[in-house]
Amino acid sequence: MYKSIEHRAVINTEKERLSIAAFHSPNIDAMIGPLKEIVPHGEEVYKTLDHENFMRLFFPAKLEGKSFLERMKLTSSSS
Repeated sequence: MYKSIEHRAVINTEKERLSIAAFHSPNIDAMIGPLKEIVPHGEEVYKTLDHENFMRLFFPAKLEGKSFLERMKLTSSSS
């Protein structure tokens, strides 16, 4: 089993929660980011990157707390 980094989830006391990886070995030019259909325009918080650049950020990151998640956040100087 893979130990996940810290993350947030909505807890439902009436249903069991299951997490499933959404991608596995996508094409190098595949876009990885929040699903645009469920994030209202103008309310984006996280970057969308191609797989190659996502991996460049992901592999050097340590699985400690929210450090990688923080690196994926949009800032006023990035898009």
